[in-house]
Amino acid sequence: MTGKVAIKDNDNAGGDVFLKTGMGKSAEIAALLEQRIRQGDYPIGSQLPSERKLAAGFHVSRNTLRDAIAILAEKNHVATRWGAGTIVLGADETTKAIEAKFSEVLPEWDNIIELRNMVEPHVAALAARKAGASDLLTLSTILKRSTPRMQPRESLKMDMEFHLAIAKSTGNPLVAALLEFVNEATEETRGKTHETVARRKLSIDGHTRIFDCIRKGDVQGAEEAMRRHLQEVGAVKKTVDDKGATKTDETAQKSEQDEA
Repeated sequence: MTGKVAIKDNDNAGGDVFLKTGMGKSAEIAALLEQRIRQGDYPIGSQLPSERKLAAGFHVSRNTLRDAIAILAEKNHVATRWGAGTIVLGADETTKAIEAKFSEVLPEWDNIIELRNMVEPHVAALAARKAGASDLLTLSTILKRSTPRMQPRESLKMDMEFHLAIAKSTGNPLVAALLEFVNEATEETRGKTHETVARRKLSIDGHTRIFDCIRKGDVQGAEEAMRRHLQEVGAVKKTVDDKGATKTDETAQKSEQDEA
């Protein structure tokens, strides 16, 4: 890394955006635009601002901006159409059909955990093969926003975003649809694994190991790191009952109370 460059984002009144130099500005811009698409700033079917406006907002050349748009197009997030500009795409018909089929399933926790253990290690391995610079930046940003001191609900949100971002980095929309289903099916029960500092730290440590392997292109390491992570959070889930927390959790909770 060579530091941070502050640029004014003219399309977002929220303030400055900081691009982390070293990963390539096109990849960085693509990651930022992808984040806005996910957040609904650019809804499905809407048109992105013009190249001129976006390039001016990011303080880059139009060629750099075009390269960023090309990254998004390759990932099927947008399509440039003659006379219509760059349009934000939704899921294709096959993906929609699979999502609809998932929505008909009544998820049972044990079935979902079995599904995650079968699928997610292989998804992480595929991500290690295929993740591009913009994908790595997205994952890195989620990790940097994650901290054991955040509120449980926010920690759960970062957790789900991280696993979904890994799925999306494979470039396979069907894999992403599957992880969307897993997130929705496990959200309520999965929240228990974020209730204390100790549990949140365990989750973040697991995510960090997975990201390091994906970043290095370590296929086997990414698969093993994901498998270990799922085993760790699964063990936490099993130790939590309706009456209280584990000894580790009680220690973390006492620490939180002492610092309050």
